[in-house]
Amino acid sequence: MSKRKGSELAGPSRKKPSSHADTSSRASEDEGEEQMDLTQRQNYDVNTREADIGIVEKISLKNFMCHSRLDVSLGPHVNFIVGRNGSGKSAVVTALVVGLGGKASVTSRGSTIKSFIKSGKNTAETEIHLRNRGPDAYKSQIYGDKIIVERKFTCDGSSSYKIKSKEGKLISMKREELTAILDQFNIQVDNPVAILNQDTSRNFLNSKSPQDRYKFFLKATQLEQMMLDYTRANEQREITKEIIEKKQQTLPTLEKEVLEWEQKFKSLTALDELKSKMKKRKQELAWAFVISRERDLQQMQKNLQQEESRIPKFKQKVEEAKVKVESCIKKHNDLKELLKSTNDEVKQLRPQFDAAKETLKEAKAVLRTQQNEFRKKESELRKLGREREDINARIKELQRSAKHDYEAERRKREEKIANLEEQMKALKAQQTTTEHDRENFRGAVNKLVGEERQMQADVNGMKAHEDKKKKRLNDLLGAKNDRLARFGPYMPTLLQHIEERYRRKEFHQKPRGPLGACFKLRDPKWALAVERCLSGLLHSFCCHDHHDEKVLESIFDRVCNDRQRPSIIVAAFKNAVYNVSAFRAQSDKFPAIFDVVESQDPVVINTLIDQRGIENILLIEDKTEARTVMDPDVQAQPVNCHEAFTVEGDQVHSVPCLRYYSNTNTHVKVLTSNTEEDIHRLQGEVTQLRQEIQKKEQTRVSLRDNLRQNQNEEKKCETQLMKIEQKLSKVNNEIYELKSIEDPAPIDVTTLEEEVNNLDTQINEMSVVRDELHAQYQDSLTKCNAEEQKFKEVESKMREKAEVGEPLKDEFGLAQVEIEQAKSHRKHYEQKLSEQEAKISEEKTKVEEETKVLESDVKKAEQICAERINTRRTIQNLESEITQILKQIKAEEKSRGNVEEITRAFYEKRDMYRKIQSEVRECKRFIQHLEKVMNQRQQQYSEFRKLIAMRAKYFFIVLLSNRNYTGKMSFNHSKETLEMNVQPTVSEGEGAKDMRSLSGGERSFSTVCFILALWDAMESPFRCLDEFDVFMDMVNRRISMDMMMAVAKNQRHKQFIFLTPQNMSKLGIEIPSRKIFWMPDPDRGQGVLPYEPVRNEEQEEVED
Repeated sequence: MSKRKGSELAGPSRKKPSSHADTSSRASEDEGEEQMDLTQRQNYDVNTREADIGIVEKISLKNFMCHSRLDVSLGPHVNFIVGRNGSGKSAVVTALVVGLGGKASVTSRGSTIKSFIKSGKNTAETEIHLRNRGPDAYKSQIYGDKIIVERKFTCDGSSSYKIKSKEGKLISMKREELTAILDQFNIQVDNPVAILNQDTSRNFLNSKSPQDRYKFFLKATQLEQMMLDYTRANEQREITKEIIEKKQQTLPTLEKEVLEWEQKFKSLTALDELKSKMKKRKQELAWAFVISRERDLQQMQKNLQQEESRIPKFKQKVEEAKVKVESCIKKHNDLKELLKSTNDEVKQLRPQFDAAKETLKEAKAVLRTQQNEFRKKESELRKLGREREDINARIKELQRSAKHDYEAERRKREEKIANLEEQMKALKAQQTTTEHDRENFRGAVNKLVGEERQMQADVNGMKAHEDKKKKRLNDLLGAKNDRLARFGPYMPTLLQHIEERYRRKEFHQKPRGPLGACFKLRDPKWALAVERCLSGLLHSFCCHDHHDEKVLESIFDRVCNDRQRPSIIVAAFKNAVYNVSAFRAQSDKFPAIFDVVESQDPVVINTLIDQRGIENILLIEDKTEARTVMDPDVQAQPVNCHEAFTVEGDQVHSVPCLRYYSNTNTHVKVLTSNTEEDIHRLQGEVTQLRQEIQKKEQTRVSLRDNLRQNQNEEKKCETQLMKIEQKLSKVNNEIYELKSIEDPAPIDVTTLEEEVNNLDTQINEMSVVRDELHAQYQDSLTKCNAEEQKFKEVESKMREKAEVGEPLKDEFGLAQVEIEQAKSHRKHYEQKLSEQEAKISEEKTKVEEETKVLESDVKKAEQICAERINTRRTIQNLESEITQILKQIKAEEKSRGNVEEITRAFYEKRDMYRKIQSEVRECKRFIQHLEKVMNQRQQQYSEFRKLIAMRAKYFFIVLLSNRNYTGKMSFNHSKETLEMNVQPTVSEGEGAKDMRSLSGGERSFSTVCFILALWDAMESPFRCLDEFDVFMDMVNRRISMDMMMAVAKNQRHKQFIFLTPQNMSKLGIEIPSRKIFWMPDPDRGQGVLPYEPVRNEEQEEVED
């Protein structure tokens, strides 16, 4: 049985005895009479087949102990490793233990792993091949029919694993993977009965006490491991109980803390809303800056365009102004002479006119001052009247409102607030349910999206594979009636051009090619091997000289285009095939590629000899035989051969050491002789792929429909949540508004009445002042009118005098003005043109700077909010609102505490409470189940131990009787002892002897009997014994071997490995499937000892 398999035992033994077999009863010293099944005797004939898993097929060593390189191939049943002392037999067993993860101390050959490295080397390697077939195979889809375990260790004590598939592909480098494989195969490398080394077999019966023998029995049957597992389980159970008690004590305190923090957490809803609102406003503010900047930039660009469009107009104005200045100067000089004569007459009336004008100006100033004072008093009077009317209206309004009843309105508000709060609770419950549904639909959407993507990737991969198959099928269909088309669709055209150029005598000699079309195979079975060997050479062409090569290259340029061009080999053509008899590979058993290739053209054969050396490459059908023939460490190599190919196309090299390369192609492409079969096979594969793609597409459509449905449901939940949030906000605002209403205080209008009386007094006083100012204004108005009449009379006289020269003066003034205007316009337009050009340059600079600033603002805004927000609100408005919200948040935090700390503390306390509560509940359930299971296991363990002990005692006695020995094993399970006594011959007066008093041969025979008795209680797929018969005489050795062969013959599902220095060619019981591996003689620089010659062969398989 395996210590790692955790399946429940169905009864006291895993082997099911036959109900109709003979039985025997024996007395047990401490357990009483028991009956047992005798179908387990070694001569009981049971037809079984060889094991599918766990069989060791091959052991390879490199720089391990005394071996530089050793490969040991084992059969599935009985195997003998035979060799002289010192030949390294025990190294094979040690490599098996170490290679499968065993410790160095288990082998009794060293204390550390680095001690197994061969002297003078830095690293050592072991490689174990384990069979992996049948329904119980371990990950057969990954590893195949074989698992290869490689272990490499160095002189510094480190080691590493490589676990490979049958094809040699690396699967894992983890020790855990190796442990899982050993669990699956039930391999126990540390079980001394499964792998018995020399030291254990030599000493354990003689040197160990009854207590040690009992421990050995428990370890061999793995009862010891079972007991250790049960002990650890009981210890963990007690530890778990203590943990449960401690956690139960903390639950009430934690529950109280959770409730306290929950109350604080629930009060933070309003604060979260404020923070969410502030976050949204900050995001909106960030994009408001961007929008403002964009508007500024647009306006600047528009201004720049406008300014640039005005340049031509300014230039035109400058030219017009220059012409205008010249014409105005000429006109001005003409008028200047005429005006001089008329000005003298007007000067005589100037003093009188100036005096009248000054007097009128003073009178108007006085009138204007009095008018302003009158109007000011009139405005103040009207203002006081309006204030008096407003106060009287306020008095009347307050007197009316004093009669209003506010108590009924307050009760009505309270009722409305209570109803609104109930509505809010219902809305929050609905919100929680909807959010839960939304999260469920969202999780389903994410899952379905992942599945759809994976399905799409699978479909794309399958379609790509289908396209490759179709392309290959089309190539085969095109080559069905034309063999040349197999080498490429352009090949027939290429050969036609070559033939045409050859007819025109452009070639010195006609090129040969493609080479794959220029020969045939005598045996089609070697097509894959030859195609793998020649590979790219099959598409090549050969030319007689470099002139022909250039002509052929020109044809390639015309025909091949971008296709893969065939290579060209240049060598002088010969009319006869090379004589390679003296240099070819010498083998009577295996043909060379030279022997299977047939061509009427010597040039083709000579090219293959020159380029690939086909006369030195052997074809070996069986890959195992190929490894043997080509391995330089096993036997001498065939002369002139360093490379071989198998019928599957695998490549084998022998120099500098054996190397084996597997072929990944399973079908022949260009050398095939049966195109119809390949076409039919590819058509079937394409049809199957199309069906699989259709199934995948149907599944993907179903996934997409399901995804769409879940997305719609999620959107519905989002819409519903939005509506609920709007309702909550509305209800909350109504509650806030109702709570904000306050009852008015009692009304007192006395102060207002006093203000009305004061205003009446002020109005009366101001009316008197206004009337006085009005009278003063009327007097000043009369005086002003008189002065104005005097000024008009003087002005009329002066105008009459000046009317004669006035037109000239006007014209002269106009001319002067026109000159100044023209010069001013000229200067103005010149300056404007210069300013405009500078302004355009400045505007361009501003636009560029503003663009850079805008890009920076956009990046900053995207960091705050990735999605653009198109807002119409101003920056000042948003900043003001953010400031107000921030003040509200600080006020809330000051009154309630920090939000993040409260939230984090609440969730931590709640999660801790739930976790501890769940752990306590699960641990209690686990403890109850564990106690029940452990009671059952303890009972089954006692029954199982008793049955195994009884079977071992019985088989020990039966096996001793084969040599006419008697003896017994006495188990005392309470004291944990195992006493063994053996009497070599049955005679009167002699009692059973202790094991230490036996001779070496007798003790070895007893050891074999004990081992065979324990074999019946273990389930390892293989048993390995190292020199078990070293101290036996010939009689004991023969009987022991017959006993083991009889057991092995009836247990074909087990593998047996025996290491011995004896010749095992002839046995008393013939095993048809046995294998004998002969170890090479030890190299110690000694002469030949007088022993029977040992054949230096890798293995010998004996057949009936």
